[in-house]
Amino acid sequence: MGSTGTAIVIGAGVVGVTSAYALARRGWKVELVDAAPDVAAGASRGNGRQLSYSHTGALASPSLMPKLPKLALGCDPAFRLSLKPDLVYARWLTAFLWQCRRPAFARNTLECSKLASESRRAMDRLLDDHALSFGLRDAGKLVLLPDARAVDDARATLRLTAQFGQPQDILSRLAAIEIEPALEGFAAQFAGAVYAPQDQTADCALFCKRLLATITAEYGVVFRGGMRAVRIEDGKAESVVRFANGDARAAPLVIVAGGHEANRLLAPLGHRQAIAPMKGYSFTAPAGRKAPQVSITDSANRLVFTRLEDRILVAGRAELGETSAEVDVDRLQAMTRQAQAVMPDAADYSASDEGWAGIRPMTPNSLPVIRKLSSSLAINVGHGMLGWTLAMGSSNRLAQIVGSPA
Repeated sequence: MGSTGTAIVIGAGVVGVTSAYALARRGWKVELVDAAPDVAAGASRGNGRQLSYSHTGALASPSLMPKLPKLALGCDPAFRLSLKPDLVYARWLTAFLWQCRRPAFARNTLECSKLASESRRAMDRLLDDHALSFGLRDAGKLVLLPDARAVDDARATLRLTAQFGQPQDILSRLAAIEIEPALEGFAAQFAGAVYAPQDQTADCALFCKRLLATITAEYGVVFRGGMRAVRIEDGKAESVVRFANGDARAAPLVIVAGGHEANRLLAPLGHRQAIAPMKGYSFTAPAGRKAPQVSITDSANRLVFTRLEDRILVAGRAELGETSAEVDVDRLQAMTRQAQAVMPDAADYSASDEGWAGIRPMTPNSLPVIRKLSSSLAINVGHGMLGWTLAMGSSNRLAQIVGSPA
């Protein structure tokens, strides 16, 4: 029998760590487990570092629809769409296409913006209560728009999300350069930009480590690394988690927050979720002579540039259906060349590090799945490219759903 009031959280990325925090605040005795020896070992380790509370448009959109044949044929170096012969993946793609309709895009973007707003407030409350240091900076964000149509689409999205109070403006190219002079050397054309002055940057992996230290000391959370969960037995009063080392742990509440691998545990229980893997890359390099201070998103090339003190982090690529987290050297080098082509003086690209690749768990509608599946099993999965941004709000919702221990 599991201990009364114990909650086991499977997955120690940013969503798992924040879930542990939210549950511990509700009075749960939390055990956080992960196959890796430390927290933030997967997609939380090398992400774009941007807390994009304002930039929350759903990936499935009307503007993406006409580009899909090109993506499927591999003609877009920044966004690849695998067409592997897999029935589950084919169902996901069908659902994704359905979400590209304009009403669905509006609904999904609105809901994501609402969750992002909740997440920002939750982060502010956390930092009021606990003095965590993880490189948080009010950098602001500029999303570069390649043409007039993209400007019109962005203006419509801003009207949709204005109710959630995240200040944003549509700027001309010249106005964007005034805010970030480094854009004067931006080699590609852009017709305008969305400026979000209150968006932030921070080190997600460091946040996870600092928050874990806090909740271990102040809430009694226990972290067990090197524990790969292989099976869940869903019971009425409690669920049992079985691990690769032969250990088994029972608890009245089990939370799956395992990112793109969640279905490995959920599918055998009949709870498969619509989650597809999407691979992304990043690298860091010394800041160049015209390194931006404001975070830059080049929407045409799917690149983000984030200032990290004396270094620049560049993240990008979207490879839907790719499951390997190994760095493809050719793909990374192609991304590096593209970044250098558009912002040649932002970084010393010749001194780039070895790079990183990770898998993001995408849902067709770009919204995470936060749900109780049974009396002793719940999930907090499917955050896609916005895991860092949405983690705090998602975990608060999870805690509200499961409530306090009996």
